[in-house]
Amino acid sequence: MASGSRSITGMLLCWAGHHRVAFAAHEVATIESPSTFEGRAGSACRAFGVATGAERILVAASGEAVGVDALEIDSEPLTLLPAPALLGRVAGGSLRGFVQVRGGLWPLMSLVDFGRFLAPTTREAA
Repeated sequence: MASGSRSITGMLLCWAGHHRVAFAAHEVATIESPSTFEGRAGSACRAFGVATGAERILVAASGEAVGVDALEIDSEPLTLLPAPALLGRVAGGSLRGFVQVRGGLWPLMSLVDFGRFLAPTTREAA
């Protein structure tokens, strides 16, 4: 294991367009359809500048929500690589580190913080 890294088990590996993003499974209270939120959930695609609609909405127990195009569950223990300090403020401070899955790095985001960062403003939701 790399210095400063730790193990994490239970991940939701998600796609936003062609981009990857991961969330710890314990942060996700429910997975909903987009119609449930009627445009009130932020889309991970927006963070990557991709203009596609979310197929699934990941919802935290506190109500923050993030839309993703597709997801899969990975229950294997993965090494959590720390995020470089330079990226500490990326996406509203929601980047927690990276996990390596099938040869690719996936940014691990806090669902609550990323949901707040992506939340549509009142103007956008109207």
